[in-house]
Order: sequence, then C-alpha cells, then structure tokens
Amino acid sequence: MTNSARIITASLDDTFPLSRLPAELLAESENLHPARRQQWRAGRALLAEALFAFSGQEMLPEMQISARGKPSFTDPSLPHFSLSHSVNSLQLVLCAAGETGGDVEQIRPRARYLDVARQAFSETEFCWLTEQENPLNAFWQLWCLREAWLKQQAGSVWQMERIRLDPAAGQFSPESATDSKLWWAAGETVMSAMALPACVTTCEEYIFDARNGSIIPQLIPRIPRRWSCYSLA
Repeated sequence: MTNSARIITASLDDTFPLSRLPAELLAESENLHPARRQQWRAGRALLAEALFAFSGQEMLPEMQISARGKPSFTDPSLPHFSLSHSVNSLQLVLCAAGETGGDVEQIRPRARYLDVARQAFSETEFCWLTEQENPLNAFWQLWCLREAWLKQQAGSVWQMERIRLDPAAGQFSPESATDSKLWWAAGETVMSAMALPACVTTCEEYIFDARNGSIIPQLIPRIPRRWSCYSLA
C-alpha cells in the first residue's frame, strides 16, 4: 500500500496494554517523570498494537535512533512512523512509502499567540491568519503543519523558519528539496497534520478502542475526516 498511509488516534486516558513492549523498554521508562512515562508508554503501546494489527508483530520490533534523533524500525520492511500528543490526544501515523511526520494539537487558547505567529511565521502567513474568521484556529493549522514537516525532516520546533506556507494557494516552500505533501484536518477540538511522500494519495483512519474492557484492544476504522493538502510551490 505504497500510495496510502494510516493514522490512528487515541486518548492518553485510554488503558494501553504493555504486554507487547519488551522488558528493557519498560525498565528504561522507569527513569522518566510519571507524566512523561505515561506519554512514552502510551505512544509505544499504540505503535505496538498497530504493528500487531497490520503486520502480525507479536512484540514491538527493535528500533533505532538516527543521528538527528528520529526513531525508526531497524527492519526496513516495516513502515515509517511518527507519534505525537497534545494534552490527552495521541496520534500515530504509519507510512510504508517513506519518511513521515505527524502532529496533533488540541485547539486551545495560547497566550500571545499573535506575537508567536509574528515571530515564527512569514509575513504572508501572518497577514492571512489575521484575516481569518477564527485566527486562533488558523494559528494552530499553520503551527501543526510546520511541526509535521519538521518531524518528517528530523527537525525541531526551533527551526520553524525552514518552511514557509502559503495558505491561500495551498502551497509550501521548504528550505531544502523535498518530495512531500502536507495534509491537515480540523475537528471541533483537535487539529491534525501529516507530512507524507508525494506519492501518497489516500489515508486510512482508525481509532484505538480499549473502552469496552476487552483484553484485546481494537483498532476501529473511522469515517475519514476531510483532509486538505499543501503541495510544493
């Protein structure tokens, strides 16, 4: 399925089974602050459940960290992935076609967000943002798209200037050459974004469901959201 990606959403309030996580990973997480430990374990448990559902992996496969800090599986036949969380929202993107990046943001007030936008975004983006009926939602759209692309490129939030967006035209201009498209979707409370290889044309969506008390949680297909794309300028 090289022309498709999968996105799985969950809540940090869900009960995540840890039985598919290797003992050494669980031991490693014991050194983390409790809140960070919950996020860390939830993300990897969600990744493990997805790999079991789609690839039949009984345990979370071995991973490696690149020189720039981007995690991946050591087995090249397994998909690329990106994990993100915001407040209690958790998102996983899987893509067999190539490197991916994802970001999820709960749409929430942010102190002095216009000042942040003026510093982090281009003049074109800032002017577009201030002209929108809901500037806060527009801010989170631009922020989320940047985060997704930077994660795909193994960048950091401190490198926002590496990409420029033209929301009116639905285009983006990266600092370096890339073969990507940016996807975004907005809900009532959550903004999601993905940076995917340009060959990807569809996205399957799932919800992690462990609410029914089942010993085996499920990935439930959901009706796809309305995704919009940014292409290279």
